[in-house]
Amino acid sequence: MKINEYFFRLKGKDNFVKKNHTHNEIELIQVLCGSGTVLKNDQSYLLQRQNLYIIDARRPHIVHPINCDEYERNKIVIEADSFFAFCREAGLETVAKELLAAAPIPTGSCPRIEQLYETVSSLCQSGEAANIGFAHGYVLELLHLSHTLSRSKRSDGERDTVLQQILNVITEKNGVTSLSEISAILHMNKYYLCHLFRDRTGITLTDYLSEKIYERAALLLAGTSYGMDKVASLCGFASASSLTRFFKNKSGICPSEFRQINSGRHFSV
Repeated sequence: MKINEYFFRLKGKDNFVKKNHTHNEIELIQVLCGSGTVLKNDQSYLLQRQNLYIIDARRPHIVHPINCDEYERNKIVIEADSFFAFCREAGLETVAKELLAAAPIPTGSCPRIEQLYETVSSLCQSGEAANIGFAHGYVLELLHLSHTLSRSKRSDGERDTVLQQILNVITEKNGVTSLSEISAILHMNKYYLCHLFRDRTGITLTDYLSEKIYERAALLLAGTSYGMDKVASLCGFASASSLTRFFKNKSGICPSEFRQINSGRHFSV
């Protein structure tokens, strides 16, 4: 398993990505101090002390603390393909899927969680193959323990009502591709919606919507045999050429190249 980042009691500002916030990794973040918002799986949650957030970073996501100076967390970031291979070998495929779909997991009554982060960080810092191998065992324990806590303390987390309404519209109405459409559906001023979204998440609603359109296009290209005109239409573009310009700007390759590489396989951005 390839552990890309490992932090114990990391304080202050993170390298937050404001645009194209997807990457081929899984994030395990335990918040120790701070407040704000977390978006994962098209749901909004409060960033709260002693909550554990397990995030599939291949999908659009945002961790936005209100005050970066107060933000403290334990964090492990694992390359996604190796994470799932590790879970398959350990018989944890179902557990992994449940954890990635789970709401924030309260960990306040379980000090062992923080001990596991400290141990993994210490072992990985050594850079020795044997120690990194031991770290994998502690990650395995972290996943098992998180799953147990998730099942015994299920919580949907507190949600921002208007923010969640915006996310629901984008998710449930696949044809939504503009701020004006979202505004019309919610019967709210689009400038108010943009201000609220930026205030709660730290990124613009336009950027988030653009990322969701890219996700939709990628899934259609990889998972269907639709022609480019139909994919463009389903994603809100007037023409295949408009889709091509958008997609190439996002991914660096044109839609036909992307389809050739990914056709016939399950794909997640």
